[in-house]
Parts: sequence; C-alpha cells; structure tokens
Amino acid sequence: MLMRLGRWLRLLGLDVANPRDASDIELLEMAKRDHRTLITRDRRLEQSCRAAGAGCILIKSSSLEEQLMEMRERGIPLHLNPQRCTICNSPLRIADNTSRTTWQCTECKKLYWVGTHWEKMETMLDEIRSRR
Repeated sequence: MLMRLGRWLRLLGLDVANPRDASDIELLEMAKRDHRTLITRDRRLEQSCRAAGAGCILIKSSSLEEQLMEMRERGIPLHLNPQRCTICNSPLRIADNTSRTTWQCTECKKLYWVGTHWEKMETMLDEIRSRR
C-alpha cells in the first residue's frame, strides 16, 4: 500500500521493513515483536494497532509529496541520508571503486549514486520542507 513511501523513507536513512502478503494480524505481531511503528492508510488496521498497543501512523494522503509531509509532521527529517537499500532494506556501504559518491547494497549489490535524479529528489524535499 505504501511501497513508494517506504522506499523514500529508506533513502532518508530509516530502517523500513515492508513485509509482502502479510495479514493484518501478522503485521501487528511483527510491529510489536520488532518494536516498529506500523505505517498504514488502512483505518481499521490503525485502530487494531492502537488497541494492540503497537505504534502506528495513519497516512491520509495518496500523494507521495503529501505522505512525506505527513511524515515530516511526525518528526521525520526530510534529508537524503542513504543508509538502507530501497529494494531489500539491507545496509549500504560506500563503494570504493568509483569517481563519484556511490553506495552499494551489502546484500543485493544494487548501486546508488548522486546524479541528476538526486538533485530532483533534493529539490522535491526542499519544497516540502519549505511548506508550513
């Protein structure tokens, strides 16, 4: 439901699990067991989460920019800080053999680098941070 937001949160340096095909009960159990905050757009899941005593954030918007604004309102700093792979959530390490800032996933080996796409992401985050 919030895959794109999850990938962005990983780019912001957060450890974001994204279990596929898990039931609501399984999601709640994982959140409690792993001391994670569940992020959802599902109101019933949010209510179940609160009743179970697990941390939960209800995202109201379907727009990525507005979702990021909602996360900012919850105290998440909107600054690119690549620590996690956007695909598998494994840690990134700085890749040594390149002439520009490059990171590589320790697990799936995906490469990340600062390029024009990075500038576009920074611009979008700057615009979101400037909103009140």
